[in-house]
Amino acid sequence: MMTTLAADLHNRMFQAQEEERMALTRFRWSCYSDTPIVPADSTLSLLYTSLSTGTLSEAHTQYFKSQADEAKAMLNIERSRFFPEISMGYTRQNILPLKNLNAWMVGVSFPVYFVPQKSKVRQARLAVTSAQLQAESNLRELNNKVTELEANLRKYNESLRFYTSSALKEAEELIKATNLQLQHSETGVAEYIQSITTARDIRRGYIETVYQYNIAALEYELFK
Repeated sequence: MMTTLAADLHNRMFQAQEEERMALTRFRWSCYSDTPIVPADSTLSLLYTSLSTGTLSEAHTQYFKSQADEAKAMLNIERSRFFPEISMGYTRQNILPLKNLNAWMVGVSFPVYFVPQKSKVRQARLAVTSAQLQAESNLRELNNKVTELEANLRKYNESLRFYTSSALKEAEELIKATNLQLQHSETGVAEYIQSITTARDIRRGYIETVYQYNIAALEYELFK
């Protein structure tokens, strides 16, 4: 059993080292750095955020709205082509023997054949409907995402309260008691390893909960 536990610990350490190496590589790439960058150890730093009621992120909502407005603007442009168009231009001739001749040009065009333009207007109208539906779908999806993040934050916050109020203290007491029992030969090596593994699993669960809470908090602040 001890051999199996040792092999499992060795494998977990190897996997963790590989994940750390890949994370450092991605971090260096994201910072456009030619040399390795090792950030400060902030494993247990809690990015606390308070839940707030209100509108969603203005940047996201305005972006979705701008997509629908752009489609409406294209529809208005296609509709405007049914009306006469006035064009104006200015030229300056610079060809020998006549040079520096200035001229203004004014033109008026009248649409004659409307069938192709009607088809373009119909397509633009469909694009407006599609853009509006897509914007509404994006807003609903964003709202659902925020609701999910709020539920996760409450869940992780409750888990953190459980760890800090009792679980971590019990893990420390378990380690102390197990060490004393081993020193006084009141427990075997196998039982000692099991107790230490249980205590470390509790501490690892706390670290993972802090990580999940921080990820949810960052996403929540992004969308709110």
